[in-house]
Amino acid sequence: MRKLTMTLAAILATASLAQAADLAELDTDADGVLSMEEFVAGHAEVDAEIFADIDTNEDGMIDPSEYEAATAEDGVLANN
Repeated sequence: MRKLTMTLAAILATASLAQAADLAELDTDADGVLSMEEFVAGHAEVDAEIFADIDTNEDGMIDPSEYEAATAEDGVLANN
């Protein structure tokens, strides 16, 4: 059981790192968040309405937690 738990933890950590890397790659000004322009550059299918759905705190930027939620298995961008 411990091996299974450790394996699952490693998989989840790897997935989080991959998402962080994706966000870092899109974050061209390296401010830790994605503007609409930065986000659309990496997700051409995103329009203002989808961006607003992802920007849950309505600050006009996608922060790491919003990006993680959007790219999660059941997130807004799960099939994109």
